[in-house]
Amino acid sequence: MREFFQGFTLIYGPPGSGKTSLALHAAAQMGERVLYVGFYETAEKVREKAAGLGLDPSKFVVLDYVSISEVDLLLAGVVDQYVKASPDVVILDGINALPQSREAASSLYRLFRGPVIAIGEEQIGGSHFAYMADTLLEVAQFFHRGARYRRLRVVKTRLGPSPGAEFYFTISRRGVRIIKKWSQSDLGDKTVAAPSGRRVAFSEEVAKSLGEHMPGVRRPGLLYNSRVAVYLCDHPKCLRLAAAYLCDYLDNVKVGVISTARLIGLLARHFGCEVEEVVLPASALSEDYPLEEAVEKIRGAPVVSLYGLEEVLTVYGPERVAYILDFIQSALPGVALLATFRGVEPTPELLNAFNTVWRYYPDRAVVVKSALGWPVHELKIVEEGGKFVFK
Repeated sequence: MREFFQGFTLIYGPPGSGKTSLALHAAAQMGERVLYVGFYETAEKVREKAAGLGLDPSKFVVLDYVSISEVDLLLAGVVDQYVKASPDVVILDGINALPQSREAASSLYRLFRGPVIAIGEEQIGGSHFAYMADTLLEVAQFFHRGARYRRLRVVKTRLGPSPGAEFYFTISRRGVRIIKKWSQSDLGDKTVAAPSGRRVAFSEEVAKSLGEHMPGVRRPGLLYNSRVAVYLCDHPKCLRLAAAYLCDYLDNVKVGVISTARLIGLLARHFGCEVEEVVLPASALSEDYPLEEAVEKIRGAPVVSLYGLEEVLTVYGPERVAYILDFIQSALPGVALLATFRGVEPTPELLNAFNTVWRYYPDRAVVVKSALGWPVHELKIVEEGGKFVFK
């Protein structure tokens, strides 16, 4: 969070977009003593907002200038309180209330020694304050296909992320979290989980081919910070195969399971393993809070399996699916994701969100995409001795 708030930072955007919450959370991370100067909100509301973010109220010295209209008196009061409080960070909330002149902006810029976070409404983005600021951040809240997003855009910066960079962020009782977009470059080389092979096995021919292509590897696992997508056919055999694979991972490592319906756990019991599912209907995944609650329940698992994402894809589109994946990996850094879709086609937008993509049919498995460079792209599936065997 600190990287976004360097020097004198101006945040602007419409009411309700999360400006104040973002500033409070960032300031609390940047120092032990924060001077909050408010021109629009009362001190009581500010303290309630800080407590709602899980922040320590004792960190904040809150000045309420809502009822003061005399600018000179107001600024003199701010300077006096600044000297007394000696804060690590200053928040100026509602600078639209101040004179919009070059002199006022310049004076305010020179007044404080440490980091300053100023907050204003949309029109302040073209003001003298914006010109003076070291960092200019635009925030917005919008709805797309029924799902809500909060977005932060870096308009100008002298010290932080590059101008034009965009990030989603979420607000909850646990504070504010920046949701960073995943890319192929985030893929690590450490294996965090490998299936046991008790229920889904490779034939000797396939294992030999893998060993020649990747020495020492007979059965690839999930890499640190990786993403694997599996597209299932509608045939019951494809679902059984997905459940068998899940049980093979559970033999060796803890797996957090999030499902849109209580199904994969029932199928997994058939293969002799117990799955604790966090069940969220697709409609709940349009908001951040239910997703955050689900993530907290599976915290500590190095692997997260997601089932029923086809419902999210159908209702909210590929943007929401990518957002959910980014959300989880931002909250659980390094976790490997195994996402399952049933009865839908892999689209280009979703292919870019994964490093490996499989398709399961009743009689074969197809490697659509692989960061490991699989030597075999289509495998025959047969059931032998109670196992699924890839040949």
